[in-house]
Parts: sequence; C-alpha cells; structure tokens
Amino acid sequence: MRRRIGFHFSKTIYIIVVVLLFDPLLAGRFDDGLKDCLNRITANIYNDQFEAAEKLIDSLERSDYDGPMALLFRAILYQSQMMTAESDFLEEQFFAVLDTVENYSKSILERGRDSAVAYFCLGHAHAFRSLHNARAGHTWAAIKGGLAARNAYGKGYRIDPAFHDIALGLGSYRYWKTVKTKLINWTPLFKREKDNGIDLLRLAVDSSEISSDAARASLIWIYINEKMYGQAIRLADLMRRKYPYGLTFLWAMGEASFEIGDRRLAADIYETILSRLRNNPGNYYNSIEAAYYLSVCYRKLGEKNPDYRERLTRLREEMRTCPIPEDTRKRQEKKLKRILKEN
Repeated sequence: MRRRIGFHFSKTIYIIVVVLLFDPLLAGRFDDGLKDCLNRITANIYNDQFEAAEKLIDSLERSDYDGPMALLFRAILYQSQMMTAESDFLEEQFFAVLDTVENYSKSILERGRDSAVAYFCLGHAHAFRSLHNARAGHTWAAIKGGLAARNAYGKGYRIDPAFHDIALGLGSYRYWKTVKTKLINWTPLFKREKDNGIDLLRLAVDSSEISSDAARASLIWIYINEKMYGQAIRLADLMRRKYPYGLTFLWAMGEASFEIGDRRLAADIYETILSRLRNNPGNYYNSIEAAYYLSVCYRKLGEKNPDYRERLTRLREEMRTCPIPEDTRKRQEKKLKRILKEN
C-alpha cells in the first residue's frame, strides 16, 4: 500500500531538525544552549504543539542565533502545519522563508567560506521545494530540486565527514530517489542507492548530533514501504510514546498494523486519531482518511463481534452529518462513499 507514504514521508522530511553555522557560530556546530532550543522546537512540532514551537522560534530570532537558522525552522513549522491540515494555506510564507535561507547560504559560500552547514542548509531548502513540488504533481521540478539537494549534501559531507546530521537528508534522498525512479535506475543519473540510503539513515540515528529522531521517523516509512511492518510498528510505537500529543507516529503505526492484518490494533489507532481530529477537524480531509480505514477494520471485526457493527453504524452517521467542505468531498469522494456504503 502506498496511500499515505508520500504524505507522511513528506511531513517527516519537512520536520527534520536543521542547524546552520553562520557568522557567530563558525567556531563549532552546536553549543548546549542551541541544542536544547532546537530539540524543544522539534519536540513541539512532533507533538503538534505549533504555537509553542512558534514562540521558541521567535525567541531564537531575537537571540544571538538569529538569521537563517530561525528562518529554516520557521519553514519547517509552516510545512508541518500545512501537512497536518492537508492544505497549502501557508505556501506563500513558506516559499518566502526558503528564498531567504537559500540567498543567505549562497552569500556565505560566495564569500569563500567553505561551510559544511551552509551546504546542509542549502540542501534542505532544495529538498523542501522538491518535496512540495512532488506533492503538487510537478515531477520535473521535483527531480531538479532533488538533484540540487543531493549535490549540496554531498559537498557538505566532503567538507566535514563527521557531520552525520547530513546523513539524514542524503540517506532519505538516496532511498526515495531509487524507489521513485526504479524504471530508469539503469542510467548514471538515477543509479540504485536504496541500501546505502538506509545505511546513512541508520548512521544518522546512531551518530548525528540532533537528528536521531528525525532519522527514526524517516526509517519508519521506509520500513512500511519495504513491507517490514513489524519493525515499523515497534519503532512507531516507541516514537509515539516519546511524542504522545502528535499524530505523525499514530498514522504510521495505524498504516503498518493495517497492512500486517492486525485489524484490532489498527482500529484502536485510527479511533485515537479520529477522536483527536474531532477537536480540530480543519477541512475534514484527515478525518475522512482515518474514518475510511476505521470502517474497513470495523467491517472485518464485525463479522464476529456485533459491537464493531454498532461502531460502524455510528461512524457512518458521524461522517454523514459532518459539515465537510465541498472541495474536501470531491478530493475524498471515493473513500467517503465507501464509508457510507451499507455493506
């Protein structure tokens, strides 16, 4: 199944923790105060606590670490909010921030400072654009952006081979590039690097300074794509316990348990997701998404347990009476019909 891999993988990549070394920080990668702030921002984003993350980013902009680092975290925040809402309502601000980050990075490199972190920053900016274009169906723009990200990551790693946070972006690129371009992997431009990509992500888990959890998140979706569902469930469960207020790892755990055929566990997970979405349904896209897989689980479980048949009846009524916007109805028409189907 490939239903939500693109969605959640995109979100996972967009919330990668990025650290930049510019003028006041050129002496070293991170100090303890900066690490703490970045980790707290990341935790808030994974927990879907976006207002708290924004306040920390605001404080970062007013501190000695102002400039592209804070801007890039703001881009990560914007993308996370868009992915959570399944809407591009912050697209203009998102691209404006990336423009500034790219220009600042290039200015550092043009002044003759061969900075690994400047390339790291540039690579992520290209990757963010690429993934956004991929979601929008702009295939060639996505490919170009991916190649630009690859080149920037490679230059950064050559400058500083011990900067293993770069392995997060480079490993994700190599794996998904191989998977998405499998029909043309015989060309030099798109050679197979899937295994190397996984190895780099595992290196980031073990050895990166601040990107271990982002690498774990990326590996979860790779495990799902590779049909390694047991490993995906175990890792997703670990991460959702660490970040108990967010939905990212619940979605992953739900998909993996659904695919492995554990309908009871999948139903429990999708019930939790839908319950949380009731408090903030947004455009109802994700509510329908959760309800669809929940309805499939209820139908199967209801073959032997009347309680699940009753739950399915209540779920149908809830979806029937939701004030779903017309645009969302069109996008989710097939799944909504399946939910409401009586048999």
